[in-house]
Amino acid sequence: MSAGKASWRVAFTLRAEEDIKDIVSFIADRDGTGSAETLLNGFIQSRDGLRDLPDRGRIPPELKKVNILSYREIQVPPYRIVYQASQAAREVHIHVVADGRRNFTELLQERLLNIPPDASARQ
Repeated sequence: MSAGKASWRVAFTLRAEEDIKDIVSFIADRDGTGSAETLLNGFIQSRDGLRDLPDRGRIPPELKKVNILSYREIQVPPYRIVYQASQAAREVHIHVVADGRRNFTELLQERLLNIPPDASARQ
């Protein structure tokens, strides 16, 4: 961190915290606690990296396609961490932590845009 620049505040939403707990629990059951701990450390390092470089991530392609440019994402493969940075408040809010192999368009619609999963099929 450069002298004179304060770090940004980074926080997980409750839903993102649940995402991490579910993922880590699943990995612990499937691959053991060592693998789960390694993954959790990856999530923590990614979160901590946003304190100094909140704009380092890319705009999620699913959102860029519909001209929603206020969210960014970083990855802890195969997981994607979707967040929003507020310049005015110097805060980062992590909204989604999910396996990047799942249908991210539907997940982002539901989580960030509050569109129920079946709504787009009904329109």
